[in-house]
Amino acid sequence: MTGISEKILVVDDEVRMCDSLFELLSGSGYEVSTAQSAIEAIDKIKTDNFDLIITDIKMPGKSGLDLLKAAKKIDPEIIVILITGYASLESALDAIKEGAFEYHLKPVEFSQLEISVKRGLETRSSNLARKQLVEDLKSANMNLNNRLNEINALYEAGKSLSATTSLKDLLKKIMTLAGSVTQAEIGSLMLIDKSGEFMTIKTSIGLDKTMVDTVRLPIGESIAGYVAELGEPLIVPDVEKDDRFKRINKERYTSSSLLCVPLKVSNQVLGVINMANKKDGAVFNEHDLKLLTTFASQAALIIDDARQVEKNIQKLKEFSVLFELTRQLSTVGSVSAMRRTVFEYLKKLMPIDYSLWFEWNSEFSCLKPVGVAGTDIPLTDTGSINLDIVEEKEITVDNIDLSDINLDDIKKLSSYLAAKITNYSVFPQPGKNFTALPVLREGDLKHVFCIGSDGDDFYSAQEISLASLVISQASGFYDREKALLNATRLLTMGNMISEISHDLRKPLTNIRGGLQILRDKWPDIVANSDFFAMAESEIYRLNELVRELVDFSKPHKYETEMVDLRSIIGRAAELLKPEFTKKNISFKENYGNCSWEVMVNKNQIMEVFLNLFLNSVDAMDGGELQVIGKIDRPSFKKTDYLAMTISDTGCGIKPENVSKIFDRYYTSKATGTGLGLAVVERIISAHGGTLTVESEYGKGTSFTIYLPL
Repeated sequence: MTGISEKILVVDDEVRMCDSLFELLSGSGYEVSTAQSAIEAIDKIKTDNFDLIITDIKMPGKSGLDLLKAAKKIDPEIIVILITGYASLESALDAIKEGAFEYHLKPVEFSQLEISVKRGLETRSSNLARKQLVEDLKSANMNLNNRLNEINALYEAGKSLSATTSLKDLLKKIMTLAGSVTQAEIGSLMLIDKSGEFMTIKTSIGLDKTMVDTVRLPIGESIAGYVAELGEPLIVPDVEKDDRFKRINKERYTSSSLLCVPLKVSNQVLGVINMANKKDGAVFNEHDLKLLTTFASQAALIIDDARQVEKNIQKLKEFSVLFELTRQLSTVGSVSAMRRTVFEYLKKLMPIDYSLWFEWNSEFSCLKPVGVAGTDIPLTDTGSINLDIVEEKEITVDNIDLSDINLDDIKKLSSYLAAKITNYSVFPQPGKNFTALPVLREGDLKHVFCIGSDGDDFYSAQEISLASLVISQASGFYDREKALLNATRLLTMGNMISEISHDLRKPLTNIRGGLQILRDKWPDIVANSDFFAMAESEIYRLNELVRELVDFSKPHKYETEMVDLRSIIGRAAELLKPEFTKKNISFKENYGNCSWEVMVNKNQIMEVFLNLFLNSVDAMDGGELQVIGKIDRPSFKKTDYLAMTISDTGCGIKPENVSKIFDRYYTSKATGTGLGLAVVERIISAHGGTLTVESEYGKGTSFTIYLPL
């Protein structure tokens, strides 16, 4: 007789059939339930565990075959016996295909059915036992693999002592192996900082990067701080039931079971290893704690040795880098190159993500940004620091005395500038590692060099001292070397250019005179030959180049003075008045209410307006030439300029030619040289300004000149 735990479900739309089988099977000791439809049967199967189903095939709605399919999806090991009064080969094949145990015809012979039930239940029992055995074997294999992984992890940790040289890589490897040893999904390795008061996360698994970057845990606080202070390993089976740590870190971990062990060397705690969220939601046990403690002991020795090695390597590196920097500074050709060189070499010695150079103006008590390095910091839409924008921001110093600064004030100076710079989005935003270093000359402050990084560790006193030494020596060395070299170069270059220009003008004059003689002697030949026109054009171009060389060699060429810009515009318009009258062009001026005095070289700026006015005259036959002056800024700048827009109603510029008009020797005019607008752009650039153009073909052109206020 079978046990009462074996449950059978009888399904038939005939109540009498259900009742008959219920009585017969119940009398044999089975626990029997009945249902009059496949849908009702499926609902029962979902809520109760049946060992065997006896069902009619043909029923209203869903058939017995439909019930068979649904039952197998819910419990693949369930035994289903089909009965039918409408036997067919097709239904028998479908039953076998879907996994039916047996197939009986109505009227059912109970003795045969009882035999089928017994055999079916024995088959189910055998299948379940075999399935359980497989699961047990899997579990045993998993436990064996876990033990092998634990042994392998400890072995790998030992090998890391000789195989891994970088402390950063070593910590990552330790964290990965710790996770493998404990089967934890979340973990962190925290080291005590140089102050001995805080711990920061050096590497982790399963933690959000924001948390890793921001955690700065005081010794003695939270679970990790408690272990670091006590120096003893800790297992917390359920943090919610531990009065010492109840609800601490609840939002960080999804499980309440935690492990935390110290990293100790000779009774000195270097940090801790935290592990949480054991796989499959299991609870950490004493075996896990013992294993992680053994692992942490090895890891601590490895970390301590790696630190000592890194210290020795760092000292050797410092000597090498300082030697290379001194050698490199003698070859740089500009102040900006010197600053970049210092930044790149300092980066080899300490963690630096950016640097800023400020020039100290004692008269106005302000710091002017003059250089920046570290353009991989995303500050603008282009993903880099915009030096033009940075150089426009001065920092007024109003409550600290920088005139008598010394190295002891570095901390005070750093805090002050960090607070100031925070208000300017164009600067790299200071983090906790922001440090401002004064650069002195003969006891007077000349520059302030700021460095910073997004790392966790503060700069040590040794690193700050080293950076101060490098910056001061580099700046002084560069100033002395380049002052002498530049003076010699300028003198030599000026003399050489002057002599070459003088020697070039005579043969150019002779060639131009010879061409004129040929033009006068054989006008018909000249008129029908492209050679003479090309030769004269090239002679003119060479003459312009010689003129530019002469201009460059004149030391006073770009001397500037304060001039009312409106007077220069008025003078240029007066000189071209005959041309305006000849072509029936009206000239108008409209100036905003502001100061129009700017520092310019008036002869050069006069040349700018004459060139632009003449271009407009050439483009018009009647119409209007207008100059509008106001305070404005170009779209790519973030500060105001004195802006002059010269607009005409001429023929305009074809869209495909707009980008070419400032190229040397490009011209759309038959007799043009292509130098006018190139000269205009060069002069505006030399004055620290910029030039833009807008044109609509057939309607006119507008040039806007922006000069610094």
